[in-house]
Amino acid sequence: MKVNIVARHFDIAEKTREYIQGEVDHRLLSAYDRIVSCKMIVEKAKSDYIAEVILSIPGEILTAKATSDDLTKSVDSVVRKVLKQLTKHKTKWKRPIDPDKQFVEFSDEE
Repeated sequence: MKVNIVARHFDIAEKTREYIQGEVDHRLLSAYDRIVSCKMIVEKAKSDYIAEVILSIPGEILTAKATSDDLTKSVDSVVRKVLKQLTKHKTKWKRPIDPDKQFVEFSDEE
């Protein structure tokens, strides 16, 4: 999967782009292999770095945002946040169906 990396108000070094790509590949793809697309937006605002990730998975779009004084800290934090959402999404869809659940049929007779 290709990660679309967008930098606002500054230029990212190639080494930083590779770091972001590696974090997404290593952490997110190893946790969930059905990711459709990933967009990482990195922005510099005064002395802080804001990292935002938009993750598209089947049936849902997950987003997270983190701010820090260091770019790598922001990226790590936002990846952790979206990873938490991703694991919650996975457990929601992998819950076992209760076999003891009784279904009641309704009739129109009164």
